[in-house]
Amino acid sequence: MKQQLDQTIPARSRSCRQLVRLIAGTAAVLLLPLHSVNAATAEGKSQHPPTFSNEVVRILQQNCQQCHQPGGIAPMPLETHEQARPWAARIKYNVSRRVMPPWHLDPTIGIQEFKNDFSLSPQDLDTLVAWVDAGAPEGDPAMLPAPVNWPNWLEWELEPTLGPPDMIFETGPIAIRASGGDFWPSVDVEWPALAQPRFLKAAEIRNTIKGRGALHHNNVSLRLEEGPSGRVVGAGAGKRWDYFGEDTGIKFEVGPGVINFGAHYFPIGEELEDNIEVAFWFHPEDEPPATEASVEIHHLIDQFDSDQPRGRDILIPPHGTQTMYRTWVLEQPVMLNSFRGHMHLHGIAMSIEVVWPGRVNDYYGHGANRRDVIASINNYNHNWQTSFIFEDDARPLLPTGTAIVMRTHFDNTENNPLSIDPDQWVVFGGRSVDAMSHFHVSVTYLEEEEYGVMLAERKLQLMQRKQRDGTFRTALQSIHPNERIALENGEETATEKTPAAP
Repeated sequence: MKQQLDQTIPARSRSCRQLVRLIAGTAAVLLLPLHSVNAATAEGKSQHPPTFSNEVVRILQQNCQQCHQPGGIAPMPLETHEQARPWAARIKYNVSRRVMPPWHLDPTIGIQEFKNDFSLSPQDLDTLVAWVDAGAPEGDPAMLPAPVNWPNWLEWELEPTLGPPDMIFETGPIAIRASGGDFWPSVDVEWPALAQPRFLKAAEIRNTIKGRGALHHNNVSLRLEEGPSGRVVGAGAGKRWDYFGEDTGIKFEVGPGVINFGAHYFPIGEELEDNIEVAFWFHPEDEPPATEASVEIHHLIDQFDSDQPRGRDILIPPHGTQTMYRTWVLEQPVMLNSFRGHMHLHGIAMSIEVVWPGRVNDYYGHGANRRDVIASINNYNHNWQTSFIFEDDARPLLPTGTAIVMRTHFDNTENNPLSIDPDQWVVFGGRSVDAMSHFHVSVTYLEEEEYGVMLAERKLQLMQRKQRDGTFRTALQSIHPNERIALENGEETATEKTPAAP
């Protein structure tokens, strides 16, 4: 059942396109035609080039039509050859530059196994490019697959798979002015006392069609009078829901308390009224999940903290850049379930680096501390906010003493097309034209004994992956380097062999 859910839940959520007004006409968002495709130049390149009806439409259904459909947030539908043919040159241009689909992880660095990966495979990218180079042929319409029946944009995207939500909360009317500065309304809605704790399986946020044009982001938090409180789900451009899986959930204590909607709007030239809703799906009361995840942990990388190495404020000079860091040293083992980066217009890259505890065995004996960049968002675009959800056997298992280094990079030069005025200094602020950098992570806290049990289970999962795929792939980076060596050598465990740092 879980595998089926992972495959059928929509590959991505496309809640809104906030900053089209700022960057309309740039290649970062809109697929605008550069020139007509010259079929004559492609003649003879391939005797059997890919066609729309056979290969291309299937790629578009899997990776693009969630947005590129009538009524979707993309500027044009791509469901038929007649619709796609005029945009062929721009399709090639944008997929070749990894602008579209908007999956911003570096495919050459770190772990690449994610449940919600909607990036193009190298083979699919080559197919699209070859199709354009061949003149974007239609092919035999008899080869067309059945069209996808996409859900209505006003419906819950998760409902076709998970069923109706168990609980729904809403803000009520929120007035949005036509002009002026950004504003941040905060709305509390009563959270009723539960009969017993429940585990959240998924959460989704939606607002009105008009409101999406003015909504920068919205965060929903659970604030209880007793028990843990924190952010449950966030929505921004390109992100609308979080699904934690059949074996993972966030524990909601009985309450009472409030559901807080923390929204950020900017005027778009007309007065309008918005309403924000959040839907919750829970695990069955008598079937708690095997793994308990935390609410989203919010790491600030944009403000001075005297406890942080290299602590400083954001201060980006004219025509300059700035790199900032935050380090989180684990006092107990954790499993990292997902992460999400958030910056504004000047942010261009973020990464998560793991400094493993203890000396790492290498060919010359005990070496230095091993460092792995497990994720690199090297193509960040403020117009899309994606949570990267690790596959089950790729969720990093991080022992006590691990240092997680979160790095962010700002660019206030002409090289950044979203830097509106590079002549100005840029400082921290809540507006999109100011700078900001946050990392949101969801983890499962583990006891030492639990860590050992989960490590043994993970190594079994990785062996099963190798038997199935012929390789561990990058999921092997989810465990300590010494454990990797032990696994590859057929040893049972390397935990006791890992020497402590002096």
